[in-house]
Amino acid sequence: MRSILFLSLVLVGACAARDPRPEPAAGLAYSDLALDTEAGRDALRERVEVAARNFCREHAREVVPQLIRHETSYCLDALRQSLAEAMPATVRRAYYRR
Repeated sequence: MRSILFLSLVLVGACAARDPRPEPAAGLAYSDLALDTEAGRDALRERVEVAARNFCREHAREVVPQLIRHETSYCLDALRQSLAEAMPATVRRAYYRR
């Protein structure tokens, strides 16, 4: 009986000891860009690249699965795609338009 009570207390303690740090996230500002111009679209692509590089430099060990950490482009590619998917459709079209 004591072992069951002890095990229950250990499990409750493990559940309560969560990491209080927020999940890593990347942000991107584009409202100041004129996306109907080539220069604006180039600036958007540059901001996505900078955001991806900064995020991956700081958080790659936390977000990239251990089995593929040797693939250096995984984090960058995944984050670029994630940022593009989070954009409104009009901004996403401007991002992919050359």
